[in-house]
Amino acid sequence: MNATSPLDPPVEHRATAPDSVSGPPTTAEIQAELQKILSSRTFRAAEAQRGFLRYVAEEVIAGRGNTIKEYLIGVEAFGRGEAFDPRLDPIVRTQARKLRARLAKYYETEGCQDPVRIELPKGSYVPSFERLAAPAGPVASSVPAEIEASGNDGAEQHPAPLAARSSRGLWFLKAPRFQTALAAAGVIFCALVVFGVWRAKLGTVQADAKSIAVLPLANLSDQKQDEFLSDGLTDELIGSFQQVQGLQVVAHMSAFRFKEKTQDIQEIGRKLHVRAVLVGSIRKSGDRLRINVQLDDTADGAHLWSGSYDRAAGEARTVQWEIARAVTDVLGLGVPARSAPALVKTFPGSNSPTQGAYQNYLKGLYFWNKLTPEGLRAAAGYFEQAIADDPSFAKAYSALAHCYVMEPMILATPVPEVISKIRATASRALELDSRLGEPHFDLAVSAEYEFDWANAEKEFRRGLELSPENVIGHLWYAKFLALVGRPDEVLVQRRIAADLDPVSPYAVQSVGGYMSVTGHYDEAIEQFRNALALQPDFGFAHQGLGMAYLLKGMHSEAIEEFQIASRTMTGPRRVALLGWAYAQCGQEAAARQILNDFLEQARRGPFPALAIAQIYIGLGDKDSAFAWLNKAVDQRDLDETLLWDSPYQPLRSDPRFRDLLRRMKLT
Repeated sequence: MNATSPLDPPVEHRATAPDSVSGPPTTAEIQAELQKILSSRTFRAAEAQRGFLRYVAEEVIAGRGNTIKEYLIGVEAFGRGEAFDPRLDPIVRTQARKLRARLAKYYETEGCQDPVRIELPKGSYVPSFERLAAPAGPVASSVPAEIEASGNDGAEQHPAPLAARSSRGLWFLKAPRFQTALAAAGVIFCALVVFGVWRAKLGTVQADAKSIAVLPLANLSDQKQDEFLSDGLTDELIGSFQQVQGLQVVAHMSAFRFKEKTQDIQEIGRKLHVRAVLVGSIRKSGDRLRINVQLDDTADGAHLWSGSYDRAAGEARTVQWEIARAVTDVLGLGVPARSAPALVKTFPGSNSPTQGAYQNYLKGLYFWNKLTPEGLRAAAGYFEQAIADDPSFAKAYSALAHCYVMEPMILATPVPEVISKIRATASRALELDSRLGEPHFDLAVSAEYEFDWANAEKEFRRGLELSPENVIGHLWYAKFLALVGRPDEVLVQRRIAADLDPVSPYAVQSVGGYMSVTGHYDEAIEQFRNALALQPDFGFAHQGLGMAYLLKGMHSEAIEEFQIASRTMTGPRRVALLGWAYAQCGQEAAARQILNDFLEQARRGPFPALAIAQIYIGLGDKDSAFAWLNKAVDQRDLDETLLWDSPYQPLRSDPRFRDLLRRMKLT
């Protein structure tokens, strides 16, 4: 992230312009320009960026420009409260990028002939004010509907600002013989700019100069089973780059959506909102590995750097850090150029494991990313073998802890069986390498299972301090915030995850979940549809869309979406929501059929009590619902988000609901 930190000294404000015709603009002129921008069509629907611009501009006008800090902007412009921590919540940095892009769009369209220009220089939160040459002709007063429709606070992409927006270097335009032609050309120019922007169909943020996506390395080996090497090394590269301060890195899920796909580098840059893309391949031949990588600029497709690494399989364990060093040097991020062994020590979790341990670790990553019951079992087995091969391999312990965390969700393992395993493996990972962020997320979940909310939050916050680019950490922290009833903060974390993982259907639909719970059903429906555009069979998005439809009163559409979700995602938890929806829509017979099947399964053995409780809630049987909800508390079911999810609304006025909260230590 390329914004200043709260501890950085402010950039001095100078209201001067090299090409101004009569000195800096007056306060009255600045205020007039500010109001013009804030009331423009470009900014009309961008509430967050309007507030940002108003705050920083008025602070400078009032003579307080030297006090502008990231913390104060978060607290005073975005209402984050005194507990706001810019290290964990990048809202100011994110909105600063969007504000710069939206100002560029404004001055390319509606404001292309404004006599005063307000800009937010890169690397600073202090705006600059500049008077330009007097406008030569009338100003284009409208913005095409497609630009106007994109004016929301979500992720938006804009082309780079025009290089010659001001009169700097255009002295000849001031000559008398050009004035008449310039007056006539003014309107034409603005119209052409507007048309060009319209053709570009703006919609996402401008790519940051220090942002990168690592696309899956191609497996060129003859053996298909060697794919674990290419996928695993890709994951390791992503993880290595995520440790580099100042570098924005696209997460695994979005990057892997481009696996085995041929697409233009510039198009990939637009979709992932990055300025650089690393592509490459890996070939295994006998005991030798050949790794070729290339760094491309997404702005123009130019090659920035390439490297080739020929290694024995047992010597390939430091290649990702060598590549990271070379790439960060090219991007100007100042990672010290050192020999590979010394460089390895600068990256968390990078203690060089034995060859066998590293191979098993890569295989474990390959299977973990499948997030299937079979994949999770295989991943755990490989991570255990990696630990057996090298008991000092910190990242293998961390990865195994991740497996244990996922077991109750994917394998229906009883929670009490995994708590001690999570703690043991995550704690051991931190003993071996205290710089790792991921084990803190695992410890946070184990604390949640025991309703130790204070310790859970401490671990989440520590994990995000160490691994701020970790999408899983932000999404799990958002789940924690939903459990403890802090909805506004849920949205913050989910938006961060969506920014880090821009084409991940899971991250996109998670924002839709917030919109649905808070009653913004149309926005939720749009968000879920966006997720389904990325992955049409994504069950969570169908489930979320069904919930939004139902809450909006669109019953037939809701049932259809819940049915699709229950077909694409197996297990009683998904079918339970279909049963709840049947009951809500008056189809009691269908709901009871599912309920009776669940009750029969519960009589035969362990069964998620929450699934049964949800159908009873839909049927309006509060006594049975509370009985099964109490059983769900006994099972430590973290899907029981009592203070968050809509289905619990009918129960919240019942005294027994407060008893449930007390049992979960939420009151």
